[in-house]
Amino acid sequence: MDDNSVYRNLFFEESDDNLQKLNDDVLELESEPENIDLVNEIFRAAHTLKGMSATMGYDVMTKLTHKMENLFDFFKSGKLKVTSDYISLIFECLDKLSQLIEDLRNDQELSEDQISELLKKLIDVEESVNGTKTEETHSTENKTEELTTVLSNREDADIDVVKKARAQGYNAFVVVIRIDKGSMLKGPRAFLIIEHLEQEGDVIHTEPTADLLENGEFETDFKLIYLTKNTKDQVEANIDTNSEIDTFIVEEFDSDKETKNDEKAVKAETKATTAKSTATTPKKSKTADSKGKKNTPAKHASAARNQSIRVDLSRLDLFLNLVSELVVYRNQLDDANKRNDATEVKDSLEQVSRLTSELQDLVLKIRMQQVSVVFSRFPRMVRDLAKELDKDMELIVEGEETELDKTVVSELSEPLIHLLRNSADHGIENAETRKKFGKPEKGIIKLSAYQEGNQVNITLEDDGKGLDPQVMKESAESKGIDTTGMTDDELIHLIFHPGFSTAKEITNISGRGVGLDAVMAKIGDLGGSLEMKTELHVGTKFVIKLPLTLSIIQALMVRVANESFAIPLDVVERVVVIQEKEIITSMDKEVVEYQEGLIPVIRVDKVLGLTNEENAKQFAIVVKSDKQYFAVLVNELIGQQEIVIKKIDTIVQKLNKFQGATIFGNGSIALILDVNAICQGKPVES
Repeated sequence: MDDNSVYRNLFFEESDDNLQKLNDDVLELESEPENIDLVNEIFRAAHTLKGMSATMGYDVMTKLTHKMENLFDFFKSGKLKVTSDYISLIFECLDKLSQLIEDLRNDQELSEDQISELLKKLIDVEESVNGTKTEETHSTENKTEELTTVLSNREDADIDVVKKARAQGYNAFVVVIRIDKGSMLKGPRAFLIIEHLEQEGDVIHTEPTADLLENGEFETDFKLIYLTKNTKDQVEANIDTNSEIDTFIVEEFDSDKETKNDEKAVKAETKATTAKSTATTPKKSKTADSKGKKNTPAKHASAARNQSIRVDLSRLDLFLNLVSELVVYRNQLDDANKRNDATEVKDSLEQVSRLTSELQDLVLKIRMQQVSVVFSRFPRMVRDLAKELDKDMELIVEGEETELDKTVVSELSEPLIHLLRNSADHGIENAETRKKFGKPEKGIIKLSAYQEGNQVNITLEDDGKGLDPQVMKESAESKGIDTTGMTDDELIHLIFHPGFSTAKEITNISGRGVGLDAVMAKIGDLGGSLEMKTELHVGTKFVIKLPLTLSIIQALMVRVANESFAIPLDVVERVVVIQEKEIITSMDKEVVEYQEGLIPVIRVDKVLGLTNEENAKQFAIVVKSDKQYFAVLVNELIGQQEIVIKKIDTIVQKLNKFQGATIFGNGSIALILDVNAICQGKPVES
């Protein structure tokens, strides 16, 4: 297994971060072309990305990043002015680098063909700046001093080791390697080369010494004595798998010639050998992987991206302290149990209960991730959409620091992309239309997130044309949808109907009738809800409401017809005892007085088809769903409890009555009621 594979995951994480930073900063540079500090920041990020890819031996990535870095250097020196065209070229490079990283994740070998078109564009820019042709290969007149296999610091003990090794069937070689002058990290590169060799043998001597090599304290050349049972050809093939090597020599170790008194003779013979070796061992291209050479890590069992999350060190310290404390009380419990001391057992149990609650809370915090992980990619996307649609628009992002459970954050990208593309294509008008309605030529799309109680609200609004009920009606009827008797609000909400679209023609962005129904389904899968408000020629606003976490919630435990259920506490306003006579029938619907008004009554037993006793005591749990109050009737209150949500069978999920299930301390199971679905009377899925 290739040693580089040890660092692959770290490389991917760091590369993702650097690419995101480059995307953000380059986008900002387009609006602040004279900001030299920003150019320096961009240059450093590109330089870091180049260094990491070079160290890992990903030469195609390194070459593209190097050429892109030259562009930033031209910006720094003032040789080039920052223009929209150059920014677009840089974004093309960043997109290609993202693609290359994904290929590497999937263990695909990179080819220079993947970047040839972009390299030509970048080289054209270089030539326009320098006024000369850019050479891609080393010129013969720039040749440096030839390699020599003479070892200047070899000891007599090395010869003894070689002789003993040969007696046991080993071959001994002098290996001389020249690292590329452009290598960013000579030390790690030399270390990896030696690591490769030691997988098939032993390195017993190096010049310079191992510590100097590891620290990169040498020019370009280093030498070593190598013992292996492999042949010379196999040793050369091993070295050939490494990148950033300019040239190398592998020669059999000759102990008779390795004497200090015969150095001149050795030099003469080495010169002849070097000429022969150089003729048979050509210089290695910096882009060996484009020639079909193996320089990517060995195939891995799984190409799937590892799920990981970065954690604040202070939280891990706290986690360790809590676990340590928990171990102490566990030992106390064990000791008290052996002595049958009920008082000590009770005291220790109380401490264990406290600690487990704190651990639960801490683990939830560790799982939390800022929505900026998703939001940060959208300014670039809106910029590209504006160019593609030939519209002037801007994305304003607020509340990026708002935190959500990582599992929710990782699923947010797809629905938000759908909503943003709809706002850009259907919402924001072109400049002439906006002027006609007295609007600024630049359209505004605003994406924001904020916490509200036990949930997070994500809003996406635009100041575009809004939705026209009549246009919706015509479009629906053309698709065979019956709109008889529909209100304007009902017509507007047809936009969530599967396959519905008001686009006149299909584009790369929209018009295929795939989008908002998928958004609604995805948000529903996350345990959230999606609301929409729109006003013609004013704009449209989408509100996504999501639970803070998908795993642990506060719930009110209730009993209905001898069955136990859980109601999420975040929707509960208050609980009151209610008499049957207080329930009023109005327009074939049951209502009850609340806050000087009437609110609908929901009988859970009837909704779930349970048989209840007559004249059973009833509690009205007042809940708020879609900005409306409802009185949900139950028979008994068990109490408030922190519960762990467990997934339920898909068949039960289709009933649209339950969010999941939870397990009581005694092992019994209770279903978690989906209060929003019950109150809104959502139909059962087919």
